[in-house]
Amino acid sequence: GLMVALPLCFPGQSEPPPAGETAIKVMALNGYTDTLYMGTEGEKAHLLAGLIHQDTGVVHDMGTIPDATSVDALSVLGEDVRFLASGPDGARLYKTQRCIGSFLIQEWGLPRRPIEEVAVVLEGEGIGHAVASADGSECVGVSAESGQVFRTDTQTGETRILGELDKRGKFSRRLCVDKSGRVWGTCGNAGLWTLAPGSDEIEKLPQRIPCAAGREQHTQVSAWAVDPVTGMVYGGTRPDGFMFSLDPHTRHMVALGKPCRQDLITCLTVGHDGRVFGMVGTAEDIGHFFCFDPEERSLKDLGIPVSTLTTRQYGYHYACAVTGVDGEMYFGQHERVNYLWVYFPRVPQRKPAEATVE
Repeated sequence: GLMVALPLCFPGQSEPPPAGETAIKVMALNGYTDTLYMGTEGEKAHLLAGLIHQDTGVVHDMGTIPDATSVDALSVLGEDVRFLASGPDGARLYKTQRCIGSFLIQEWGLPRRPIEEVAVVLEGEGIGHAVASADGSECVGVSAESGQVFRTDTQTGETRILGELDKRGKFSRRLCVDKSGRVWGTCGNAGLWTLAPGSDEIEKLPQRIPCAAGREQHTQVSAWAVDPVTGMVYGGTRPDGFMFSLDPHTRHMVALGKPCRQDLITCLTVGHDGRVFGMVGTAEDIGHFFCFDPEERSLKDLGIPVSTLTTRQYGYHYACAVTGVDGEMYFGQHERVNYLWVYFPRVPQRKPAEATVE
């Protein structure tokens, strides 16, 4: 396939956010307009919109979030983008209008809409990670330090604390929502927990996610992905960088292996053909791109991410990924100076029909 690194701006017309403010932490795709929304973390948090399709091809900085250093969850709700963001004083729910640009041959418009605070979500503590429901009406998250699970209404900001995961601070800062709306995470010694849609009861399961022998006390999930067709859930771990599959109905897990010698799987996404792509490597490594094929049961290291179009770029560290409506895949770089990486998977060639012998 082809990997392309896009600058976080309108090339030749605007400047990207300053270095130290562009680490992409979360993504959300609005399938109706093909717009990709991104939230950053750093010295200041920004909300970005990637308009890649049709005659656009730009990334628009929708603005900085007041008093925030991290965008932790995104939800497209009707005409609004609702999102959770953390800062020194805690976490808040914000809203703004969706990004709708006007692109003509010689004139264009990308207005910045006001970003409004809706409600306080957590006082004095930030959010480790949060995920939005399929309809965008609520978010479920985990606090960054205390490991408390909470549920927030994205219309009103009403928040309920559902429980604490682990008093020792052993819990994953990454969650996922499966096809049925159930939330999954890990805590304790490589243990799974789950939250059913509409329920306030956290269920801690006896199963342990796959890990190296004797490493249970160190292991948590660092990346999730859900196959939208089969419903299969895939996970990647830290600190050892193993991959596994989870059937959310039977709760049966299968260890799939380790993509390469590097540790920490940072992000995963499922392609339209069912293959799972991801990134592995810590902040001190140069990243490696890998693929798991569920039909072949193969796990392949595809090498170092590099973009050779325009300025040559190498990708070292990533934090999130999502598959677009046309099968392209977006990877959010998570360094001091960052790009939006877009991967276009290889399309298999047709094979000629075998000649028949009469």
